[in-house]
Amino acid sequence: MGFNILLPIRIFQATFSIIIIGLSGFVAHWYNTNTAYLPPSQISFLLFCGVYSLLSVTYLGLISKLLPKTSNPYAVLSLEISNLLFWFAGFVSLSVFLSKLLFCRGSVCGAARADVGIAACLSVSWIISVALLARDAIRSGGFEGFSRKMGGGWGFPWRRQQHRRGASGSASGSHHQRTPSMSSMSTLGKGHPIPLPTAMAMSKEKEAGYSQVSLA
Repeated sequence: MGFNILLPIRIFQATFSIIIIGLSGFVAHWYNTNTAYLPPSQISFLLFCGVYSLLSVTYLGLISKLLPKTSNPYAVLSLEISNLLFWFAGFVSLSVFLSKLLFCRGSVCGAARADVGIAACLSVSWIISVALLARDAIRSGGFEGFSRKMGGGWGFPWRRQQHRRGASGSASGSHHQRTPSMSSMSTLGKGHPIPLPTAMAMSKEKEAGYSQVSLA
């Protein structure tokens, strides 16, 4: 079995998400205890990003591997892209907030600046994981092929059954020849002669004095 490059990425994402939760919680606690203001929304958003990313890594790294039937390709894609967008927006918004402060000193300011750097690294890690997911999906022929490659838990059984039913129906239908109707035979011109067995059948029906009506 080859080396899975996603494993160290997941470990990095989980570890630094816990660090973000600790740093953001420290800054939020300082605002709640030492000032009359609420914590900045940028700090609260990064705290949410840390919790969301930690839950996402738990699902992507553990639950989808231990219980592959509970995994879904669209859920995986949604978690990957949402984490990427959240971390990118979080570190950009906090960096803009810190740049507008008149002064920033002490351990609280250092924790907020560390939040910016770690959030930027996490956004890069989610870009890498999204790129790896897209690469594996393309190489395996889409998300259904990718799900079969990863263990079959991400597939859609009803689609596979529908595909098998359609294939069996087309195979059985190929054994039955489609007979031409009277309306299609009547549209044949002089340049398209009627086949010999059909012409013989039509001549016999004409001699008998009746015409066959097909119910379509």
